[in-house]
Amino acid sequence: MTEPTAPSPEPTPRGSGLPPELDPRGPRRPERTQRSPQVGASGGGGTSWRRPVVITAGVLALVVLLASGVLYTRYLHYNGNLTRAAGVIKPGGAQATDGAENVLLVGSDSRTGTAPGFAQSNNPADQVVGQRSDTVILAHLAKGHQKATLVSLPRDSWVTIPAYTDDKGVAHPAHKDKLNAAFSLGGAPLLVSTVQELTGIHIDHYAEIDFEGFLNMVNALGGVDVCLTKPAHDVMTGINLPAGHDHLNGVQALAFVRQRYGLALGDIDRIKRQQQFLASMMRKVESAGTLGNPLKLNAFLDALTKSITVDKGMSVGDMAKLALKLKGLSTGNVVLTTLPLSGFGKEDGQDVDVVDDAKATALFDALKTDAPAGSPTTGAGSAAATVPVSSVHLRVFNGAGVQGLASKAASDLTKLGFVVDGTPSNRGTGATTTVINYGPTQAAAAQTLAAAIPGATLKADPQLGSDLELVLGSSYAGAVAPGEASQSSTPAGTTTAANAGCTA
Repeated sequence: MTEPTAPSPEPTPRGSGLPPELDPRGPRRPERTQRSPQVGASGGGGTSWRRPVVITAGVLALVVLLASGVLYTRYLHYNGNLTRAAGVIKPGGAQATDGAENVLLVGSDSRTGTAPGFAQSNNPADQVVGQRSDTVILAHLAKGHQKATLVSLPRDSWVTIPAYTDDKGVAHPAHKDKLNAAFSLGGAPLLVSTVQELTGIHIDHYAEIDFEGFLNMVNALGGVDVCLTKPAHDVMTGINLPAGHDHLNGVQALAFVRQRYGLALGDIDRIKRQQQFLASMMRKVESAGTLGNPLKLNAFLDALTKSITVDKGMSVGDMAKLALKLKGLSTGNVVLTTLPLSGFGKEDGQDVDVVDDAKATALFDALKTDAPAGSPTTGAGSAAATVPVSSVHLRVFNGAGVQGLASKAASDLTKLGFVVDGTPSNRGTGATTTVINYGPTQAAAAQTLAAAIPGATLKADPQLGSDLELVLGSSYAGAVAPGEASQSSTPAGTTTAANAGCTA
């Protein structure tokens, strides 16, 4: 008879001389016996898939952390690039409605930098000293930042300069002078106070770029394209461009946006040129060639942030909000306008721009309440067709993000006799206003199209050449017959096929 076999002692966990109940590391799972390879994910509770999943998750987490670190590092880098000025934002003016913001954008013509093409003369008598506000734009970002209005303020506007104390401690009373004199006399703080006095609007943020900064930004983009119907020559700025399409580097672009002499309306025409250049520049920034190229995008952002002086309260995040609004230049969510003027005159022996007080008050009162800024709109009944609808060819885009909107508009217009080229497609989301973008040869066709779409905004775009675009906002409510066109009617100032080309 065989004696019963004594039970085997409970195995002791590897790496420990203690039984499980006494092991300070606690109970451990028994070791798995080797299994046959499992095929698929079913049956037998196979766990061979878990290790690669864990490894993949770990790698992804590491990548996310590294990417976040890189983005945060770049944010700190760009934020550190900014030059901040104290005491710029002053009390005064009506505060923006809750959530809205007003930013004063300034182009300074200070010669203190080393921008090529704008070096100082060796003759002390010819030195350009001090600084002036070459360009002044009030950017109003509406509540929710869904819309923006950019109001160009002509540098020669005859305005009231508030009382101030100069850097030598001398007090000066309020007086009348050109707008750009404020910057020369008292720098950014006095310019902000002057704009607040002029507009009745409180300035929340301030951003200033000088000659060299502008030049570097354009070069970082690889240049910007512009279009001219006639050559541009000016000995004052050194600009020398042929008619047609021109690709401008930084030096050329700076001369292009600064030219006044030789332009029919001087400073006013220069403002139009600056607005159009800004649209072309933003288009270049938005292009795949820039946004899809990290090196080019980084170079641009680096040049931008190194070139800007801002108030102490403005961050890169605030600048990003403004940049996002400028992307709406082609969708109708950004209105470009100019301080209303009643004419030109002489004051203290100077040529000045006379502000139309009534219209200026209406414009700024609208901005204070986020009401429409009175941008020029043309709708059915307010404009007549100027060419037969059958001769109007256009492309249709959905800028609102409303499903089927572009197809509906294309169908509406086709039924009225317009010719829709290509397949309607999307262009951004969130646009509320419907915009008609037209090239230099399409002004008459654009007016006819506007007469068929109530509430549409006309916007000239010299980069479109002979194209006509309809970018739909959520306000689009259908098209109506624009009426019969006069075969011979052409709006005053329209560029016809005889002088087809581009406009400055």
